[in-house]
Amino acid sequence: MSEPSIEAGDLRVREHLANERTYLAWLRTSLAMMAFGLGAAKFGSRHQAYALAAGGVLVCTAIAVFGYATVRYRVLNREITRGRVRAGASTRGPAAAGTLLMVGALVAAALLVR
Repeated sequence: MSEPSIEAGDLRVREHLANERTYLAWLRTSLAMMAFGLGAAKFGSRHQAYALAAGGVLVCTAIAVFGYATVRYRVLNREITRGRVRAGASTRGPAAAGTLLMVGALVAAALLVR
């Protein structure tokens, strides 16, 4: 199924570009968290098991957030194309993803200071 093309003068172009920028920000955050996780696993605390656990928590959290961001991007892209998107329609998903990032980071930090 192909997406309908968007004309350059279409006002929805801004919405699509904003959606893409947001997706790329989530992707950048996920990649950074994954890099921290791999670094923690490799160069973590004195206890190798805790360092591996912290790295695993960070990598799994990053994968989960990246999956959420991808699904959200595709859904919003479809809604923008159909002209059915409302500003601020759903804030629960981004809040949950942000909370997951924070909890993952805190759990990993707690594991690393042991």
